[in-house]
Amino acid sequence: MLVIPVIDIKDGKCVRKIQDLNNTEFYSESPIIMAKLFRKENFKCIHITDLDGALHGDMKNFDMIKEITESVDIPVQLGGGIRDMDIARKIIKELGVYRIVIGTAALTNPDFIVSAITEFSPSKVVICIDEKLNNVVMDGWINYADITPLDFAKKMEASGVTRIIYQDVTRVGNLSGPHIERLLEIANNTNLKITSAGGISNYLDLKK
Repeated sequence: MLVIPVIDIKDGKCVRKIQDLNNTEFYSESPIIMAKLFRKENFKCIHITDLDGALHGDMKNFDMIKEITESVDIPVQLGGGIRDMDIARKIIKELGVYRIVIGTAALTNPDFIVSAITEFSPSKVVICIDEKLNNVVMDGWINYADITPLDFAKKMEASGVTRIIYQDVTRVGNLSGPHIERLLEIANNTNLKITSAGGISNYLDLKK
């Protein structure tokens, strides 16, 4: 099992999301220092979520994220506001990011996913499935997409996707444990590689 620490960036600082992208708790001034600390603790990969990108679709944290990728010698995957091929190319080619994580755009522009996989390979593209009440949510967890996580996972697999990140957004930031039943449902009905996110609080959660 690979345990991946997450750095959520908002307004240039590290924050903890609590069930809502707008409901965050600040904990560090420097995402760069946090990335170096995670590397020092011997983590093998770092996930970064650009919350400003997720909410507004901009790239105002570009320079900071570039400094992170240049400061650590482990793969960095990035999500938040990646909604077209121009942005995807810029992130992979200029930022040095190992994988891009796509959420909303996978729902609104499925052709983008096919193009990204074709150009970068399936190993470079991860689809984030955010759930609330057995419905996928998008646009920073604001709007319902009217599709179940399982149906969306199957649709992405049919498009050539091989890896997803799944999370129940009601569990994010509150340490209430992962949604084991949904993880099993997706795992048993697809051949996707799955990263579980949201709610994980201790060793017992990992053991489950």
